[in-house]
Amino acid sequence: MATESGEPVEFFLTSGSFADVRGLKVFPFALPEGSVVYADKAYNDYEVEDLLLEAENIQLSAMRKRNSKRPVPAYVQFLQHHKRKVIETTGSLISQLLPKSIHAVTAKGFELKVMLFVLALSVNLWVAT
Repeated sequence: MATESGEPVEFFLTSGSFADVRGLKVFPFALPEGSVVYADKAYNDYEVEDLLLEAENIQLSAMRKRNSKRPVPAYVQFLQHHKRKVIETTGSLISQLLPKSIHAVTAKGFELKVMLFVLALSVNLWVAT
């Protein structure tokens, strides 16, 4: 998760076999009330959207598939695409910092190294301002 300016603020790692929408269900949304979270098509889950809005007053604005039961207006689609570019850029900046391979003996060691690269991007963005 990143801010509007592309600063990473939250993330968690899951195994490759863990579906994106399943990860959405366990993501700890520690956000201020009234926040809007923009997500891509992989995060379409109407139940989670309704729950977040009802319980936390957090709007999950996921891009819709063509056959969606809850289509969104064209202006919302435009906004979603614009906001997703921020996330894609942040992901790209993190991957530029990553080496071709990360040597780690344990899962905790791997997680620590990935977290440090995300932190390095945050520091880089902070220093640049």
